[in-house]
Amino acid sequence: MDVKVLKQEDERAIILFKGTNHAFVNALRRQIMVGTPILAIEDVHFYENNGVMADEMLSHRLGLTPLKMDSKKYKAGDTVKLVLEKEGPGIVYSKDIKSTDPKIEPSMPNIPLMKLGEGQKLKVEMDAIVGTGKEHAKFQPAVVSYTELPILGKGKYKADILEMIVEEKQRDIIPEKGENIEYDPTTFVFTIESHGNMTPKELLANAVEELTEKTKEFRKELKNLS
Repeated sequence: MDVKVLKQEDERAIILFKGTNHAFVNALRRQIMVGTPILAIEDVHFYENNGVMADEMLSHRLGLTPLKMDSKKYKAGDTVKLVLEKEGPGIVYSKDIKSTDPKIEPSMPNIPLMKLGEGQKLKVEMDAIVGTGKEHAKFQPAVVSYTELPILGKGKYKADILEMIVEEKQRDIIPEKGENIEYDPTTFVFTIESHGNMTPKELLANAVEELTEKTKEFRKELKNLS
């Protein structure tokens, strides 16, 4: 299998996989989305909140706030303490969340969480836990998708089809008269859009490592059947 990085940004990567099949790329997609352990806020303890937003609603928004994490340091089930304390008037942003581990912080600092009026206060303590997307959507570190590579024969788009896909202009493709768009079932354009918990490179490396371990275990069990 050939692998080529078509585009790489801080939170987005587009990769070309050539010489593989749907089973592999879909397994990779699912492993990243629902099998990668990441941190998310699980329990919220309120000490003071006399703002207009209910505790339950704020807890939900805190839980969906993506947190940066060190995948080598934190493993499934590990926890970390965070605190949030602010007095109005003003908007409470995700950057106001402070962690006992300085390396743990919201990946998007300017998410508005709630608004405090004059004299209103918020004081909460949170427990973030490492979990996976199988348990809850808040543990999904990215949106991952893939598509078969279009084949346009000798049409005018043949030379730059990859460039158009990377720039998300494939919807502008208009086949010439008598030309049909076909797809290569062995070549895939794979897109990772991270929520900022981990970089696309880290997510891909983690998924490949986990799939390799699962394959080893599967082969071991197969030997036991004979």
